[in-house]
Amino acid sequence: MPTVQIKAQLSFDELQNVVKQFNSSDLERFALFVYQIHAQRKAPSLPRRESELVMKINQKLPSEIQVAYDNLIAKRQTETLNSKECQELLDFTEKVEQFEAKRIEAMTELGGLRQISLTQLMNDLGIKSPAYV
Repeated sequence: MPTVQIKAQLSFDELQNVVKQFNSSDLERFALFVYQIHAQRKAPSLPRRESELVMKINQKLPSEIQVAYDNLIAKRQTETLNSKECQELLDFTEKVEQFEAKRIEAMTELGGLRQISLTQLMNDLGIKSPAYV
């Protein structure tokens, strides 16, 4: 992990400049860290398990996987995938499906804890169903 030199006290603008130096992976880790702090402050009364589930539900695919997956889907739509890329797309699709299945499991559990339907939970959390569903 690269290190960034900073002063002991930073203004908000200085902090923004530091964050701009992060590579994509570190930026994602930092964003998740900030989101976790924000979630804790916004809803400190949430039980711990609900908080964990909300964080899992809001987790995104790592950007490098998402970008590669999107590129392969675009190539599939233009019918320009070669056999190696076709296999890569199948591998990525499996990873994405496993990731989404874990999110759905978390949503189902959270809906059960709150005693509301999955549809209602998705509305409450501002989650839209994918267009292909």
